[in-house]
Amino acid sequence: MPQENVVPFRRKKQKSKSNKAFVGLLLTFGMLALFAYYLASPLAKVATVEIRGNSNLQADEILEIAGLQEGMHLWRINLKACRDKLLGNQWVLEAQIERKFPNTISISLSERVGVAIISSNNGNWVVATDKVVLTENNGFSLPWLTGLDLAGLAPGTDLEGQVPDIAFTWATEIQPFAWQVSEINLDSYPSFISVFTVDGYKIIFDPSAVPHEKIQDCVILLEELRRNKKKGIIDFRGMDGRGVFIPWPGNSPGQ
Repeated sequence: MPQENVVPFRRKKQKSKSNKAFVGLLLTFGMLALFAYYLASPLAKVATVEIRGNSNLQADEILEIAGLQEGMHLWRINLKACRDKLLGNQWVLEAQIERKFPNTISISLSERVGVAIISSNNGNWVVATDKVVLTENNGFSLPWLTGLDLAGLAPGTDLEGQVPDIAFTWATEIQPFAWQVSEINLDSYPSFISVFTVDGYKIIFDPSAVPHEKIQDCVILLEELRRNKKKGIIDFRGMDGRGVFIPWPGNSPGQ
C-alpha cells in the first residue's frame, strides 16, 4: 500500500478521537453546570416529606422529633442525625430516612407495640415487648401485668430485673389470645403465675414451663370449656404438664 494512502487514514482516526473527547468534556461541564444550578435553585429545597409505618406518632410529631421541615435544603440535611433523634423516641424501634430526587425526604418507621399495662407509684403505663415504657394508659385495651413492685416510671424507661423479664416473656407469648386476657398476676412468683380471662377463667402456670407450649394447650382447653359452658380454674402445674380443670364452686353448665 502506498505511503500517502496510510498517513491520511491515521490522521482521520486521531481527529475522530479528539472530537469525541471534546464532546464528552462539553457534556460533563454541561451536567455539572445544570447540577450546580439545581443546587442553588428552589428545586433543591424539601417540598414533600413522605412518612410510612407510623401508627401512634402523628406526622407533625415525627417531623418535630427529627428536626425536619419543608423548605430545608435537601442536600444539607444530616440524615444520620435525624435518624438518631427518631430512635431516641420511645415509640420508634427502627427508622430509615432517604433523599429522593429532586426534593423529597422519605421516612420509614417501625414502631413499638404495647403488650401490657403496668402500675407504678406514679400512674399506669403501656409497655412494649422489649420492656420499654411507651405512654401513660389512656384507654388501651391490653392485659394488665400486676404483682410487680415498681417505682416511678416515665416514657422511655427500660424495665430491668428478673421478674419483669419473666412477666414480659409471658405477656408476649400470650399475644395470640391477649384480647381474651384481663390480667397476668405475679403476686405468687416464683411459685406460679396466674392469668385471668375477661370471661371468668383463672389459669395457673408454672413459671419454669415453656410459655409457647402451655399457651397453645391453654387456648385449646379454653375453647372446649366454653363450648361446654364450664367456668373455673385451669392448673398447668401438674407433673405431666397437662391442664387440670377445677370448676368454680356451684358452677354448672350455663352459669
